[in-house]
Amino acid sequence: MELIFVGLFFFQLILLFFVSRVTITHLFQVLRLVFRHDKIVYSFIAFVFFPGTVIHELSHFVMAIFLFLKVRDIHVFPQWEGQYLKLGRVYYEKKDVVRSIIVGIAPIIVGLLLFWWLFSLHIFQSPNIILKVIVSWFIFILSTTMFSSKQDLIDIIYLIPVAVIIAGIIYIFQIDLSKLIPWHLLLEATAGFVYAINIYLVISLGIHVVMIAIMKMALMISKRI
Repeated sequence: MELIFVGLFFFQLILLFFVSRVTITHLFQVLRLVFRHDKIVYSFIAFVFFPGTVIHELSHFVMAIFLFLKVRDIHVFPQWEGQYLKLGRVYYEKKDVVRSIIVGIAPIIVGLLLFWWLFSLHIFQSPNIILKVIVSWFIFILSTTMFSSKQDLIDIIYLIPVAVIIAGIIYIFQIDLSKLIPWHLLLEATAGFVYAINIYLVISLGIHVVMIAIMKMALMISKRI
């Protein structure tokens, strides 16, 4: 059962990444119809997703500090770069691939921890409708902004040769990993955590699907007018 939860977790996480990209694309299209000016659209997007941007960039910052990497610059407020709006950025000193990867995926780690925290609060069991709306909005921006950019994850390409080398060593020397890592105990310990996150990944996917459906209808209606 624990393996099913883990498999579902990775499947939903990957699916959420692609679905959130679709949501952003449709949101840009709808806002362009409303404002008819790219700079206004970018500014509106930056305002809506500002809390998520702050969490995203601070995640990079804190993780870099934690891993003893020197942070050279950090911006959490949007800045115009030519015709494009940069929501945020963190420049830090890169020393090795492993730490660069961890810093790169830090927003995902923090986002999942926040999902677990929300689950522990049992917010959706509250009768307060306004609270549920606010939390739903927070889940939406968090599930959209927690995924790292291509620049953040550029060092992950080095994982492929590293993984191949490690797999080769395990195969050649016939290393029994079950004696080194108690997988069953690890899965049991993380089952509750993964279950809680899976619940909020389902909620996140549901919010994105509903928003995509609404925006598609809006785009279809605009074409008929």
